[in-house]
Amino acid sequence: DVTAISNKIRAVTGKAPRVWVWPYGAADGTSLAVVGEQGYQMALTLEDGLDSLGNLMSSPRFLVASDPDGEHYANAIVATQTEAPLRVLHVDLDNVYDPDPEQQVRNLDKLIQRVVDMGASTVFLQAFADPKGDGLVRSLYFPNRHLPVRADLFNRVTWQLRTRAHVSVFAWMPVLSFALDSKLPRVTRWDPQTGKVAIDPDQYQRLSPFDPKVRQVIGEIYEDLARTSAIDGVLFHDDAVLSDFEDASPLALKAYAANGLPDTIEALRADPAVMQRWTRFKSRYLIDFTHELTAKVRTLRGPQVQTARNIFAEPMLNPGSEAWFAQNLDDFLTSYDWTAPMAMPLMEGQDLKGSNAWLEKLVAIVKARPGALQRTVFELQAKDWRTSAAPDLDGAQMAEWMGVLKRQGVTSFGYYPDNFLENSPDLKTVRPALSNQWNP
Repeated sequence: DVTAISNKIRAVTGKAPRVWVWPYGAADGTSLAVVGEQGYQMALTLEDGLDSLGNLMSSPRFLVASDPDGEHYANAIVATQTEAPLRVLHVDLDNVYDPDPEQQVRNLDKLIQRVVDMGASTVFLQAFADPKGDGLVRSLYFPNRHLPVRADLFNRVTWQLRTRAHVSVFAWMPVLSFALDSKLPRVTRWDPQTGKVAIDPDQYQRLSPFDPKVRQVIGEIYEDLARTSAIDGVLFHDDAVLSDFEDASPLALKAYAANGLPDTIEALRADPAVMQRWTRFKSRYLIDFTHELTAKVRTLRGPQVQTARNIFAEPMLNPGSEAWFAQNLDDFLTSYDWTAPMAMPLMEGQDLKGSNAWLEKLVAIVKARPGALQRTVFELQAKDWRTSAAPDLDGAQMAEWMGVLKRQGVTSFGYYPDNFLENSPDLKTVRPALSNQWNP
């Protein structure tokens, strides 16, 4: 089709067309590759925004109306340049799924109505199944080559959210915690007491990213996600961590040595300067892996797909703790469209009395970096995980925390999880604090 229409234009005008305009502005990565092969140098979407020479194959538009004077034109340009804030509901698809199809439809309708009523702009939607709540992904909610499909549900819910609730949907995906073939190597920990190497039972059970086969298989899962789902972005889960005793698998040790580092955990930890280099290597290595996964998604879904990644609060508050997580705030801010701190004070050992001050401190760390607040979406906690019962937090407390964030200049925030089946947190209490829309 691209060849035929290009030849017709060339025959009539004597010129080869160079600019492609997407029908309805809906870009697609596979089609974009075909267009590029046919010599097109620019592709236009219908998104509002100003163009960039670095992104000509996903060019937005700026509509000029009513013959504005210079002042109004300049104001319109500034408004277009301003990044739209995210107001996020982080949703477990496990709560939509039900073996009874009729009940599942009712659950989905409740979710759609909840998102509309809450006035959210974005949903971080679980694309994997985790009914046990242990973080190990044994099945997925989309067709794929490597894991069972609990239900082909993710794309259906995504499409309903986008077309009925008119929100953006990010696929919330693990990076390493997949229960794949037992022959694939896992992240292992070196025990300084015994010198033995084993999987850490207190951590996420993760595949080792240093193994090429692991990277290939996880990449294929992300390709299958992109092939089957119309998503606006990907949220990388907080399972992409490596402690200061990990990864001790053979291929990991080989990678360290190939990059000028010692090939044993004991030697890596013996010298503070060497350990710092090792920490930075692991942090960047995990980021590079998420970039590989992003590229696979964008190749199929298009360059407009955004990225976000969860970061623990501790490496933000205490930069030295990067060694315990292989996460670095400055790296995240330059590597992803959105950095998503887990702004969860109770989970970090704070009590309610000190939680507001703790949030203020967390925001101050981001504010100290010019422009960082505009690329950061803070995720509050809606459950108290200090006990196994994990009760829902009161809506008034959630609204109070949102007020703290806004008073510190935060524009993008949300919370996890949203219990849409039981109206928790309470809609009428939280909506005025969360929504960026007019409040009825």
